Amino acid sequence: MALYVVTMLLTIRYAIKKSKKQSSSPFNFSFNRIQGWLVPVVIITTLALVVGLEGVSNLIPMPVYMQKIFEKAFTKNAFSLVMAIVAAPIIEEMLCRGIILKGLLKNYSPAIAIVVSAIFFGVLHLNPWQAVPAFFGGLFLGWVFYKTQSVIPGMIIHATINSTASLFLFLPKYQQGFFKLLGMQYYMVLCVFAVIVFVGGCMVIQRKVLPMTD
Repeated sequence: MALYVVTMLLTIRYAIKKSKKQSSSPFNFSFNRIQGWLVPVVIITTLALVVGLEGVSNLIPMPVYMQKIFEKAFTKNAFSLVMAIVAAPIIEEMLCRGIILKGLLKNYSPAIAIVVSAIFFGVLHLNPWQAVPAFFGGLFLGWVFYKTQSVIPGMIIHATINSTASLFLFLPKYQQGFFKLLGMQYYMVLCVFAVIVFVGGCMVIQRKVLPMTD
């Protein structure tokens, strides 16, 4: 965990220096204020997204030895929970959206910039079991950043995803996940409901938030 924090902070520091050299304007992470109504909208939309991301992650079976590594790395102690719910969302959003995506948007179309930043976000997780769902989550995170011009919604989204995963740690292993908890039939019903909620949430964001402009 300490190595993760130090590595990420050093990467952010290096990226800031490079950005300052390439631009005469002062660097900022886009901690722009957001409207209050956006907070519950992104949380509800993200919870719907989490249901789908779990289905995506289940498509890639994790070997037993990797499961044991994950069980040791992600525990219920306070330090691990703070890292997952607070530190990781702040640090990763500052890097992936506040620096990388923001820079890409200055040189490429929004679609290309968002996809490239999502790929980077997936690769950042260093394993396919997290990388694939992280890529799809990164698409949503990137789009929301593009729409809101702020890293704050992304931090909320990121914290919501990690909080949901952390809550499942408090359940027995055979119930950790919507699929295991509900079973196939009810999970499919939940997926249909989640798609409706996610699309509805995206429509609200699309209509009420203006896109990023230079």
